[in-house]
Amino acid sequence: MKIAAIDIYPLILPVKEIYGGAAGYLEDCRSLIIRVETDNGIEGWGEATQGRPGNTYETLETMAIMMRRYFAPALIGMDLEETGVVMNKLHGVRYGHPITKAGLEIALYDALAKFYRLPLYQLLGGPYRRRIELVGGLGMDLGTETIGAKASQLKQDGYRTFKLKIGHKNLQNDIDRVRAVREVVGDEASIRVDGNASYSFADARQLLNALSPFHLSDAEQPLARGDLPRLAELRRSVSVAIAVQESVSSPEAALAGREAGPADLLKIKLTHIGGFQRALQVAAIVGAKGMPVVIGQGSACTAILSAAEMHLHTAMKNAQPGGEMTGFLRLSEQTIVSGIEVNQAGVTLNHSAGLGIAVNRDQLIKLAVSES
Repeated sequence: MKIAAIDIYPLILPVKEIYGGAAGYLEDCRSLIIRVETDNGIEGWGEATQGRPGNTYETLETMAIMMRRYFAPALIGMDLEETGVVMNKLHGVRYGHPITKAGLEIALYDALAKFYRLPLYQLLGGPYRRRIELVGGLGMDLGTETIGAKASQLKQDGYRTFKLKIGHKNLQNDIDRVRAVREVVGDEASIRVDGNASYSFADARQLLNALSPFHLSDAEQPLARGDLPRLAELRRSVSVAIAVQESVSSPEAALAGREAGPADLLKIKLTHIGGFQRALQVAAIVGAKGMPVVIGQGSACTAILSAAEMHLHTAMKNAQPGGEMTGFLRLSEQTIVSGIEVNQAGVTLNHSAGLGIAVNRDQLIKLAVSES
């Protein structure tokens, strides 16, 4: 089964509401949609999303350039059934660019799973579960006066796990916001916080000790991404479980992190980690020591990327309940992709081949922006 064509569609889509974190505020969705076509007429879909401005070095423009000039020309004509050879070629063309590579890998695996007439999660080793409970996200744009009402609405919609973006210079603001959410959602709900690497060691220790009475599930990446020894020290000095995300972007980093002992669990974003294969390698490394993982990214994206992360989640034995692959829910535009149905704040993956979604290519072409 030869790779016959690879097309790209740059998108800039509006979001329902601004979603803020310490790493920046997301005011729109900038994604590169990737279509792979094989010589027997099968097509696969993938997505590489830019995320918040300044949070990654890849942009919609650089992703399009890398796809057109380097990755697509290198893979066209290769036999997709020789998957390992194709992946080695992809990663050998240019160093880095994990977001772009992940988007292309999603499309390749979608096509491959359709060829074998299997749900993608079966190619990845699953399923360990088919029902995924989603996480309700609460951005930094929600102040103490408004965050409780938003959390209450999410609770009414069926959410049982909540994630707060934190990182205010005034630590009391974050303490008050967490308190407001806990009062609304009750003691049985799970609350996660994410500092997006914004705190100093002293502030992180002070804040997390102050948040301890609210029984947080975990605090994600409170310190700078490269400071694994200090993360380990912080972990020893607070009673809140520490999660890492920005600090682990490769299997090599996962090995280093496992030895340093900086965290109790690992957060994996499919694009940040560079695709399915690298994500499975990282999860296996940390899972060997019993460390759980959380899957998904809540920044805006289409249902293509969210579906891919759902398949990854259900194929990982050590995936935590509470999937964070909620980016598709942030879009105002919902006509491009269909196939994901949210019911009581959760999704049950079907048995359809590939990602289990349908892409409206005519609508995609209509919404794609010019690269000139």
